[in-house]
Amino acid sequence: MHAARRAADSVAVFEDAVPALARALPFDLWAGVLLDPATLLNIGGSFRHGVGAEWMPRMLDIEYRVGDANQMPHLSRMSTPVGSLMSELDGRLDRSVRYRDIYRPLGLADEMRVLLRDAGRVWGALVLVRTADRPPFSPAELALGGALSMPLGRALRRSLAAPAGPPAVGPATTGPTALTLLSDEYSVVSQSPGAEARYGELTEARAHGTGLPASAYGVAAATLRSGTGGSRVCVPTRGGGLAAIEGWRLDTADGTRVALNIGPAMPSDRISSLIHAYGLTPRECDILAHVLRGSSTAEIAGHLALSPYTVQDHLKAVFDKTGVRSRKELAGQVFFRHYLPGLSLTDGLR
Repeated sequence: MHAARRAADSVAVFEDAVPALARALPFDLWAGVLLDPATLLNIGGSFRHGVGAEWMPRMLDIEYRVGDANQMPHLSRMSTPVGSLMSELDGRLDRSVRYRDIYRPLGLADEMRVLLRDAGRVWGALVLVRTADRPPFSPAELALGGALSMPLGRALRRSLAAPAGPPAVGPATTGPTALTLLSDEYSVVSQSPGAEARYGELTEARAHGTGLPASAYGVAAATLRSGTGGSRVCVPTRGGGLAAIEGWRLDTADGTRVALNIGPAMPSDRISSLIHAYGLTPRECDILAHVLRGSSTAEIAGHLALSPYTVQDHLKAVFDKTGVRSRKELAGQVFFRHYLPGLSLTDGLR
């Protein structure tokens, strides 16, 4: 996992680590999925080594609207978050919608999923699939997969906390938003100008072919599941920025539609995302909020009813987690680049 620790961004974590894994744990197709820690919604990843792009809408429809075995919420509640279709279904793969609709037509069979956790949160998932002529994943192989959860989760978290290079300034992170209208079968009905360019700024590696990225299909599926409500996720862009994808369900005379909006994330989204990625505790968030306001150690101690020594201990922990050495560096080099001016700190840090 040394390559994953050196990866330049979250997608590269998967691209660098998985080839080394293949020598110890054989598989035929794989996907690396980035997950929103709060909702477990798909926010991108590496999919070019998995099923083709034409299967992605149905895959995410099953994941977020239909339901199936070996799913993310179930795995997230396990002490070791790893599972396989074959083991969960006692060998009866026909009970899986994903197997019947996608894997069997492609000559695939067993699937292993490993949720990637660190600092008490889920940051992604590794999905490995074998063809029907291979044996299913064994208990020993599942244990090996489970051992990857924390090291890969830590690598993902660090890649999101400290992206290489300046924030992206492409169309997904600046300028007006763009709309895409989908049918309830996820085909594009219409798009506003520039939508494809905005989606093209996302870090996720697209599978071959055309169509929306996986994160957009995931939002659409979750929106259809939610009834009249909507769904929203923040998705990493190239160079360390964030874009927001929002979905709304529309019931029209022509049938059900999903409206997707992609545009710049709010400043509070950026700050909240960084705080989660750095793994700050609630008390460290309190300290950080006051530091960014310019409060002195004595002022922070008085406001939070702590001793100055305790404040300094918390501040040192914040420095260690964010990789800076001073208050000025914390505010200037880490958070100013994420549009701190104008942010309501209390809202952004909660």
